[in-house]
Amino acid sequence: MTGPSPDSTPPWRDTPPALWRTGAGFLLFVVFYAVLLSLWFIALTPIISAMMAGRQVATLVMLSSFAVALLALELVLRLLHGRGLGVLIGSLPLTLRQGGRVLLYALPVVLVISLLPMSEALEPRRYLSTGTWLRWLVPGLTAVAIQVSAEEFLFRGYLQGRLQARLDHPALWLGLPALIFGALHFDATAGDNAIWFVVSAAAFGLAAGDLTARAGTLGPALALHFLNNCIALLGVSFGDELGGLALYHLTIRQDDPALLPLIPVELASTFVLWLTARLALRR
Repeated sequence: MTGPSPDSTPPWRDTPPALWRTGAGFLLFVVFYAVLLSLWFIALTPIISAMMAGRQVATLVMLSSFAVALLALELVLRLLHGRGLGVLIGSLPLTLRQGGRVLLYALPVVLVISLLPMSEALEPRRYLSTGTWLRWLVPGLTAVAIQVSAEEFLFRGYLQGRLQARLDHPALWLGLPALIFGALHFDATAGDNAIWFVVSAAAFGLAAGDLTARAGTLGPALALHFLNNCIALLGVSFGDELGGLALYHLTIRQDDPALLPLIPVELASTFVLWLTARLALRR
């Protein structure tokens, strides 16, 4: 992955930011997010408890909680930088156009990848009936969009955008946000597989970051992230708290060694989807 094209301008390029302000902004985001997230779950606990017979509600609440991350980031931008979330996304018409093209090109690729044969140990089992899945599909798509937007606005829009405006080497402004993004996907319950979840997430972060730098908007990264998470959360998921909206569940846990053969496939899929999005942006 190389640097951005000459016409891609990060939204912070007009005023190169001080690095200390970026670090302070990220730490302040963590504080705001922790407080707001606690309030979110305190407020919604009675609703979740009353409806625990359906795991779909709990999963929706978990995914929708990323809305408070967007609010926390908005507060940071207003307090420290005198701007709003809109500065992170780039030109809205261009964002929509680029995101739409990436969706159009990547969707067939994602469908083909999702139909690849799995080993017998990884064969998923049906979790929701078609009717139930369809009833929850629109709320599920909305919740995934919220979750994806929060992560892209923070890591590619805020962190990468500000670092790119200040640092010259892509290994820094592209690599650091991807590493942090990957590290936050560490799950101790995954055992020896945990490091591979981190590597996979970091690889996706690099791909999304490169697309953002080249496009000058968050459109391509949002589109690719949305497709990826729809497959993982609404298509075939683990049977954990985030699997309540999935049509199928894997029959193994995240710490099962049988998952290891999927890691090269996951990394190769990210690479192919990155190339597909690059092609979409060049057309």
